[in-house]
Amino acid sequence: MTARNWILGTGAFLLGTVALAQGKDRNKDAEVDFRKTVNLSPQETLVQANKYQLRMTETESRVNVLMDQARKKRDIVKLNCVSDKLQQLKGLQSVTDISMKDLNTAISRADDAARQHEYTRITILYQKVLVLGTESENCIGEDVSYVGATVVDVEIDPSVPTTDPTAIPTPVPDVTRPQEASPFI
Repeated sequence: MTARNWILGTGAFLLGTVALAQGKDRNKDAEVDFRKTVNLSPQETLVQANKYQLRMTETESRVNVLMDQARKKRDIVKLNCVSDKLQQLKGLQSVTDISMKDLNTAISRADDAARQHEYTRITILYQKVLVLGTESENCIGEDVSYVGATVVDVEIDPSVPTTDPTAIPTPVPDVTRPQEASPFI
């Protein structure tokens, strides 16, 4: 091995080590902590979780009404769709009931990690229930944002002419008789 090759090999090794070390430092800057903590007190967490559970119950009641509507219309496709959503919703409700019990237990033990976990779980369940409620509305064909029939009021400026300016008037035919060409006819 020549001295020149040894120097080049050593230089390449050192540059590679420096680049590798810099890459590790850059990765530390690029890391994202996906764990978020709940910034609510235990009492606020419980109040919010109860609100979520109440809204879930209201959504289940609404889906039951939609199911009755589908039964009355005897529309089996809509009935099956809403029934499927209702079954999923009931399953999520039972998981929510368990999570509420676990949340109360975590609060009574002053276990912040468990409290945050259960609250996050209830929040996710709440979001899923809202999605199922919207999907149930879609099964029936009702729009959630429907507020009533559309009413259009039109005001016309009095300076606008009432006749159509693009309409060409039809010519009036001449109905007068021409004079006689000669008196001998």
